[in-house]
Amino acid sequence: MAVIVVVDDDPTIQMIASELLREGNHAVVCAADGNEALRVLASMPVDLVVMDMLMPNKDGLETIIEARELYPDLRILAISSGGRVGVGDLLRMARIFGADDTYVKPLRLDTFAATIDRMLAEPRQAVDIMVAEAT
Repeated sequence: MAVIVVVDDDPTIQMIASELLREGNHAVVCAADGNEALRVLASMPVDLVVMDMLMPNKDGLETIIEARELYPDLRILAISSGGRVGVGDLLRMARIFGADDTYVKPLRLDTFAATIDRMLAEPRQAVDIMVAEAT
């Protein structure tokens, strides 16, 4: 059983992700923004974070950068349905700044569960953070 933190400001997404992850026998903790997620990460060992990109207070990109600095071995799955920036561009930026993988919402049982299982089964690969190239 893995401990997974779902970070999303939408309570419906939190509920769906939690239900899907609990069906896979994972322990789930939810956070509504990046600040709350970082408090959770500081308080307990976590195997994987499912990080929404667009949130108030501290967005997903800021949180990924900070989490990657503090917890280099943490697995991070960036999720988004887009926004002012296209979903592809947003998730590509997440990869550049430290997410291990990305997933486009909506969350679907078969593909979401398979992505989580694959990420937990594979050893985490170091992600080269290319801040200079992204700016």
